[in-house]
Amino acid sequence: MDRKTEIRLIEEVLALREQGETQYAQSAVAHDIDRYVSPQWFARENEKIFTDRPIAIAAACEVPNQGDYISVQWTNGISLLIVRGDDHTVRVFANACRHRNARLVDQGERGCKRRFVCPYHAWTYDDKGNLAGAPDFDRGFSDLDKNKLGLIEFNSRVVGGIVYVCLNPNKEVPSDVLEPQMISGFEYLNLDNLRVYKSRSYKINANWKILLEGGIEAYHFNVAHKNTLAPFFLGNLSTWEGFGSRNMRMVLPKKPILEASELSEDKWDLRKMANIIYALPPGLLFLAQPDNLSIIRTIPLSAGETLIEEVLLVEQPADGSDQWSDDELKMHETNHHLVNKILMEDWVLGETIQSNMASGVVGEIHFGRFESALIWFHQEYEKLMELNEDVIARFN
Repeated sequence: MDRKTEIRLIEEVLALREQGETQYAQSAVAHDIDRYVSPQWFARENEKIFTDRPIAIAAACEVPNQGDYISVQWTNGISLLIVRGDDHTVRVFANACRHRNARLVDQGERGCKRRFVCPYHAWTYDDKGNLAGAPDFDRGFSDLDKNKLGLIEFNSRVVGGIVYVCLNPNKEVPSDVLEPQMISGFEYLNLDNLRVYKSRSYKINANWKILLEGGIEAYHFNVAHKNTLAPFFLGNLSTWEGFGSRNMRMVLPKKPILEASELSEDKWDLRKMANIIYALPPGLLFLAQPDNLSIIRTIPLSAGETLIEEVLLVEQPADGSDQWSDDELKMHETNHHLVNKILMEDWVLGETIQSNMASGVVGEIHFGRFESALIWFHQEYEKLMELNEDVIARFN
């Protein structure tokens, strides 16, 4: 974001705080729980959102150098292999050998390779997905064209430092897939120059929307995070903006922002005065803290299961070397565990919510006026799902 936007957001928080308010919707909203538990709803999400539209799947800085790769699972059991080639282009392939469909690298693996060798029969691919060699190929597969047996490549594009992929082979990823405000925000966070410190992955037994919802409202801070976040934040106070059909920026102000009115404007620093969230659902959510940026990668597995991958991005070593100092490592390790601790406070609640929804005892959920970001998200979600009364009736 530019400096003008940064100042505006701080001013908005101060004005809301002075009024004793937060950002409101016009009215409270209720939804049937079917959108969280119904296999029919999930199947329509798969059709309308997960497969047919471009999905933000990774940050390009996760694969900064030639041969760097990560394996990312997506819905329907699709295993994606994201690779930066020797031409510096980031490509997204199916993590599947063209011989017998074995995975080239393990699920969730990341590293650097110039060649990807199938562990089954050693068919070998270069970092552009071309079949570079296979044992006894000419003798055993003389009737096949090696040039047509490269890895399956999905349409993809890097925009604003974000890797987008579309699994529909008939659709491209448009150049304007990410709004200028979001691109500016990732530039503000120095996304392209950050490095991966550590990552972890695990499965949560809850719908992906429940997990997203916990990240875009502050109403629960004083209760669910009473010992972790609540002492440092301003309770149920936030400001947010939606861009396009899904993307969102949210500012969660910390108590030091109250000192802004006593400082000259040139001393105002939103990064130090608030946590900033950039949400690109369903695939990615970025949590920006003063000295790190967390990627929360969200992979919907079913109506009631979501795979989570946390990736902690940090600045390059301050001394210009390839290794962080002991003090830097200590700070990064502390943040790596703290982010997980806070997320798990939400995830545990999310699993209980999903369980209660599955029981059917309470048939609806409610969003209050100060949960306005959730109301906006579901309005846009319903547009993407192309919902109408006839469609909803088929789900019930």
